[in-house]
This record gives sequence, C-alpha cells and structure tokens, in this order.
Amino acid sequence: MSSSLARMWKVAMSEEVGKALQSVVERVNQAAARRPKTLPAVPPRLVAVSKTKPPEMVVEAYRQGHRNFGENYVNELVDKASDPLILASCPEIRWHFIGHLQKNNVNKLLGVPNLFVVETVDSAKLADRVNSSWQRLRGASTQRLKVMVQLNTSGEQNKHGLPPEDTVSTVQHILSHCAALDFLGLMTIGRYGYDLNLGPNPDFQTLLGRRQQLCDGLQMPLERVELSMGMSTDFDHAIEVGSTNVRVGSVIFGNREYPNSATNTPAPSPEKTAKSMTEEAAKKMQHLTVSKP
Repeated sequence: MSSSLARMWKVAMSEEVGKALQSVVERVNQAAARRPKTLPAVPPRLVAVSKTKPPEMVVEAYRQGHRNFGENYVNELVDKASDPLILASCPEIRWHFIGHLQKNNVNKLLGVPNLFVVETVDSAKLADRVNSSWQRLRGASTQRLKVMVQLNTSGEQNKHGLPPEDTVSTVQHILSHCAALDFLGLMTIGRYGYDLNLGPNPDFQTLLGRRQQLCDGLQMPLERVELSMGMSTDFDHAIEVGSTNVRVGSVIFGNREYPNSATNTPAPSPEKTAKSMTEEAAKKMQHLTVSKP
C-alpha cells in the first residue's frame, strides 16, 4: 500500500471510529441499566483499547469525548503516549496499562505521560517494584499511582495473574506496604470464547466472589473495589454481572493489524463490526439469566 493510500485509509477509518464508539457507549449504558439493584451503582468505565492502531484513531475517539484508552505492550504505550499528535490533541487522556508487566519494564512504563492506572499487578513483588519506582519518579509530589490486582480466574497456564486464593493477602500487602500506590480494584481476562448460552461466565463469577471475600476480610465496602472484566465479545454480560471497567478494542477500532501477518489486511469497518456483535450479543442475552454474586 502506497503512503498516500495508507493515509487515506487511516483518515477513512478514523472517521468511522466515532460512530462505532457511540454504538459501544450505548451498549455500555444499556447493560448497566440491566444490572441487579443489589450491585453497587458504579457507572462502568469504557477503556478503548488502541493496540496496533495509529494515533489518528486515538485522536478521533478523543474528539468524540472519550478519555480512557488502554494498551497491552509497554513499548507501544510509550511510543503512542509520547506521539506529538496525541500530546497536542489529547491533554486529558487517561492511559490504562492492561498487559503483562515485567519488572525490568516498570521504570519505562511509569514514565508514560498521563498514565492513569496499571491494571495488571500480579504479585506482591511486582507491587513493591512499582511502588518504589513511583516514589522515585514522582519526586516531591504526593500523587499516588492507581493499580489493580490481576487474577488468573480461569487457571490457564498461558494466562498471567495471581492465583485467586492469594487475593486478600496481596491486596493487604499493597494497602500496608505500598504507600505510593492507590489500590483501585481487581482485574481478570478470563477464558476466551466462553459460550454465554451456558450461563454466567464462571471466571467473572470467581472475580465477584473474590471481591466479596476481600471486602469481608478487610472490612471494605463493595463499591470501594472496582472490577475490570469484559472485552469486545463479552463486555455487555460483564457489566450486567458487576464489571465497572471494560476493555474494548476491535468493536471500536476494527480488527487489529499485526506486521507481516496474514491478518494485516483492511478490516471491516468498526461500525459494521459493532453492529454484528450487538446482534450476536442480543441473541445470547435472550438465553442468559444473570445470577447474583
């Protein structure tokens, strides 16, 4: 693809981002309205995951009023958050890091401008490293860095995250020994491709149960502990059962592009993707009964 065609494609895709984003926002609001009244009335936060997407798409979503964006890889987040176009156009952007964080990348990540939260702290040792690095980087500032604790609720070996049974002890460690960190909540990815026709997602139910155990054990109100769960294929259901933070990428920005990959072809427009996934979700919801945590 020539550079001129590439620019035209980027512009065309950017113009469609706003329409797709509005569709997802409507779905988020509708799902929140279906939540049982027994759940904390915390408005869900939509994190637009811009992995592999150009800065122009981020700017377009920002111009539509969106502020929370997520990235999976430290180097890509560093590059994108420091991009001149984003720095000039998106002064109030809030970056969420949602990928696996290695200790040797902590300093690089924490130097990202407008870093809002690290959602993937998966051990007390990593929490200690993030805490000490943030203390050094913030200097005289007293601002604490928001973090979430990631749980491996599906038990899959290829998934990162804390064993669920270690939730209370790890959060207690952060609250007691990491003064520079602000514990925001719990996060999980869960098993891909779960069929909602079988009932509520068990990985989401595990996260709900661990939050209840955490709040009971540390005498914290439920609304004090956020839940980050739900992605493009299941965020409606995640919100219905209690998610306060959903991470949605392809439904907003279209399929991801990976260099030198067979999938690196012009993807269906985000608007069409959003429409088809809305219809699919609606069919599944007809068979779904929301259970209380």
